[in-house]
Amino acid sequence: MQFFKKIKNKSKQNIIQVLLRLKRYKLDESLLIFSEARSGSTWLMELFQNVPGVIVNWEPLHLEKGVVPENYKFGWRPCLPLNNTKIKYKKLFKRIFRFQTCNSWTTQFLKFKDIRYSKYVLTKFVRGNQLLPWVVNTFPNLKYRPILLLRHPITTCVSRLKTFDKMTSQNILSLKNEGNFIIPDCINNQRFLKHQNYLNNLKTKLEVEIAVWCINNVNILNHKNNNKWMVVFYEDLVLDPEKTFKAVLKGLNINLLSELLKKIEFRKASASNFDNQLKSKPQEQLESVFKNFNNDELLNIQAIFDYFELKVYSAFNSYPIK
Repeated sequence: MQFFKKIKNKSKQNIIQVLLRLKRYKLDESLLIFSEARSGSTWLMELFQNVPGVIVNWEPLHLEKGVVPENYKFGWRPCLPLNNTKIKYKKLFKRIFRFQTCNSWTTQFLKFKDIRYSKYVLTKFVRGNQLLPWVVNTFPNLKYRPILLLRHPITTCVSRLKTFDKMTSQNILSLKNEGNFIIPDCINNQRFLKHQNYLNNLKTKLEVEIAVWCINNVNILNHKNNNKWMVVFYEDLVLDPEKTFKAVLKGLNINLLSELLKKIEFRKASASNFDNQLKSKPQEQLESVFKNFNNDELLNIQAIFDYFELKVYSAFNSYPIK
């Protein structure tokens, strides 16, 4: 029985991939979400699935399961400099944005009917934030500005350690940094080399995680072209998801009929909310993590923010500084 089920699923995936390659999605109508892992990108993606004609291209840059050739050495956090003009990278992302390269991982959210009526490909990336300047420079005719979804680095990194490293609230704060940060074996990893000594001298593993968050986001926030992507704060989504999503649609010049908006379950936990701990009080959801830290621990984290010149978040505030 299990064998036939696998054959059925394999056949379904093969048909879906053929249908996608037969479609002709417009490159300039690509919808793009960039975010750190555990920052709410799946939730925002699911909200966009309520827009007629939108289909999801799921994490095509995943190191093991994505569609990037291994010899490209993208690593978990790929970076392409603004002046990189290698045609192979442009061709790769052109195919990704138009869903012309895909596999069972990237198409896992698709059904046959979705493809038939689809018009727009929404590609979601976690850990791809360093690509943003290159993307908007390489594809200047994008109709919709890419979205950069941000969540407070403290809550993001705590969630990441709990989810991926199976750590608890207690040992996250106590686990010491062993001072042996390993430079990722990937192209354009100079940003890690530059701060290796600093990372090795931090006190805890959480502090290292937060510093890496800064390495991969602060220069994007301060970039001269940051008006070419739309910054959305996870905290705004939690406090008022309907208002925030409407603002995002307006910023992209996408009109969604009011009757469709009324059908959206804005407080529904996303598929990536693995512990299903969506709290009934939004403020509590955003502030609860900070109660686990003492003043000295927050001072240490604020020192990291100051070192990297992060201005939009404070270690002593659960909310973005706007």
